[in-house]
Amino acid sequence: MAIVKTIWISFLIIKYKNMTLAFSTEINKKPTYFVEKIWQSFPEEKTADIFSYYLDGMDLVDYNFSCDAIDIRSKIHTIREDKSKRWKVGNKIHFVINNRTKKRLQFAPVVNVKSIQQIFITPNSEIFRVNVDGKWLEDSEIEKLALNDGFNNVEDFFDWFSEDFVGKIIHWTDSRY
Repeated sequence: MAIVKTIWISFLIIKYKNMTLAFSTEINKKPTYFVEKIWQSFPEEKTADIFSYYLDGMDLVDYNFSCDAIDIRSKIHTIREDKSKRWKVGNKIHFVINNRTKKRLQFAPVVNVKSIQQIFITPNSEIFRVNVDGKWLEDSEIEKLALNDGFNNVEDFFDWFSEDFVGKIIHWTDSRY
């Protein structure tokens, strides 16, 4: 019985990897508020108790948590390149800032990847196009995607994705496109 249990646990460890999702605290010298936006994506009943633990760590890494930013729209997924196909449903997400530095901080509880969607972004001078899972998005859907990914507007989204991009939308909520 112990051998079977060990094999099963080993299978789970291999199947569902712990994955670090690193987030920038600034883009073009402007704060991203990704920490606050990601916190917004968690159910309210979780945030009060759990996040006080993470707030204490932010002082240690000089992160200026903004209570004003709590009123902004939540970041409910992230868009990432995944050439090695590492991101899979069930992987454990470790949300961090200052990755690979002495001030690395995990700022939220570990959660599972709920779903993955394929994304292709093609900006050009006349029209910006976004394809998710084989479907070309309408302008209103592109705006929703940009806001849900933590950008302030579609212009900022296409400033960031200024070249053709192929990747994945990594979801930790139930939202899909």
